Amino acid sequence: MSNESIRRRSTNEERRQALLRKLNPLNMPLRFQIGLLGLVGFIILPRFFYPNQMGPFINLLYLIMFAMSWDVVSGYTGQLSFGHAFFFAVGGYGSAVLQMQHGIPAYASIPLAVIVAAVAGVLVGLPALRLRGPYLSLVTLIVPVIFVKMLVLFNNSLVVFGIPIAPEGLGGTSGLSGLPQRLFSTAETAVVTTTDFQQAVLYDYYFALAMFGLILAVLLAVTRSSAGDVLTAIREDEDAVAAAGLNPSKFKLFAFVLSGTVGGLAGAALVHSSAAIAQPGPLLGGAGQAGSPIQLSINIIIMAILGGAGTIVGPVVGAITFAATEVAIGSMEGVMIPLVEVSVASLYPLPLLVAAMFVLFFLPDGVLPASIRAGRFALAYNRGEKDLDDAEITEKFEETNIGEIVQNYREELQTEIHELTDPDSRGDDR
Repeated sequence: MSNESIRRRSTNEERRQALLRKLNPLNMPLRFQIGLLGLVGFIILPRFFYPNQMGPFINLLYLIMFAMSWDVVSGYTGQLSFGHAFFFAVGGYGSAVLQMQHGIPAYASIPLAVIVAAVAGVLVGLPALRLRGPYLSLVTLIVPVIFVKMLVLFNNSLVVFGIPIAPEGLGGTSGLSGLPQRLFSTAETAVVTTTDFQQAVLYDYYFALAMFGLILAVLLAVTRSSAGDVLTAIREDEDAVAAAGLNPSKFKLFAFVLSGTVGGLAGAALVHSSAAIAQPGPLLGGAGQAGSPIQLSINIIIMAILGGAGTIVGPVVGAITFAATEVAIGSMEGVMIPLVEVSVASLYPLPLLVAAMFVLFFLPDGVLPASIRAGRFALAYNRGEKDLDDAEITEKFEETNIGEIVQNYREELQTEIHELTDPDSRGDDR
């Protein structure tokens, strides 16, 4: 009996054993073990906080999901989106309107709002079929501004072709009146006891954590597949992808739809939790208030780039780093800046942006890739395979994902400027 026939007969068993070995935490690489410890930390987190303190953590989990959805489009395909909060707001407003004005329960309004967000992903992604670089970014920048204008325009009612989409209106910049139905509520009467509130908050938190785990697994599966390879190739050289016989537009549209679906899901679930209500502020980052309709989008971009764009896991690390830095700066109310005699907390968000610029200057590829390189070097150094002269913790900006995006933008701008200023090129076009 040949070895080949033996391997054929034992293939299923070998695969099962190999899978068990890979799933064994003791056999995993160090970065996976750290990731599992982080997940365990999220699971046991409610043991260290009171229920009324869990709101920021619930909000953080949904922002992490949203940041991961941005990474699918911008981190992988290089289509830099400056108005990604549009999907977040469409999901949140869609679910709130369906529940509050049409009487659809929250558990049904959320999936319906996700479908609306996916359609929005198609509409926003369609320009990606013809536009590139700064032109596509301009489209994404305008979309949330238009959304805010629609909130004002249809403040009292929204009826399209006789169909009452929002019969009571979108509420303008103040948001919808009233509170959306909580997805989890253990109270059977109108009187909510402390125990009911505590249980509902725990349900909200663990539901958000379960959604985070599911979305992380789906996005990792997609980006680690052959489709993910194509998305990365589009970021590096879209023309080469087309020359290989693939349709870049189809994959870019797929990325926008997937990103819009995940972002809409996060926004829809958030408005029915104990962390937020259906207002432009939480969903767009301050529309109609002190902020701007793209503030949340900018924060998400900072989170993703801080952690490491084009990694999916990087935005998780970046969002946690962003939130921790935000809390640290907010606690410095008594720390005064010399000469100007102003507290650090009163200058928010300037200290946060300065800290982000400091990290990006020294770690332009993000915290996660730099940490992985540092860990690999530490292990190799411990084994005696490298010395301190071989340390490469940082990476040249041009070699990072963001550096590649910037380089692509620069080349596209140079091409457009050349076509506009060179008479010969204009003559060739004619």
